[in-house]
Parts: sequence; structure tokens; C-alpha cells
Amino acid sequence: MQAETLKKARVVERFLKWTALCILLLPVAFFLWALVAYSISDACWICLSLAIYIWPVAGVLFVISAGFHHGATHERPQSGSAGFRAAHGH
Repeated sequence: MQAETLKKARVVERFLKWTALCILLLPVAFFLWALVAYSISDACWICLSLAIYIWPVAGVLFVISAGFHHGATHERPQSGSAGFRAAHGH
């Protein structure tokens, strides 16, 4: 059951990360389109305003995807001073 849950969490994490990356690139794609339709200064202002409103959404998606991140299992630190003794030849 836990392996299935971790698999679903990884799928959700990947989806959210790729969605956020696509949102980050959206102003660039819009800028390339706007260069044909508008003057250069208007295209820059339109894309800047789009980036101001849409990049915080990408940031929120990155933060949410970090909540689904499940890295490798961490080893427990050695209890007591066994590591200290081994390191100092005791």
C-alpha cells in the first residue's frame, strides 16, 4: 500500500513541476507571438505584465510539488557516542 501511495505522490510531483516549468516559459512563448502582432515595446510590456501575474502561480506550484517530494530513505544516525569513539580510535 505504501509503495502505491509513493508512486502516486511521484506522479503528482512530476505533474506539478512540469506544469510550473511550462508556466514559467509561457511569457517567452507569448513574447515571440507578440513580436509579430505588436510593436517591440508593446510586446515587452505585455509579456512583462503576463510574467508578473503568472510567475507567482508557478512558484506556488513548485512549493506544492515540494510537499509531494519523497527522497531516499534517510539512515538513522548512530546512537550515543559510538561514532565519536570510532573516529578517535577508542
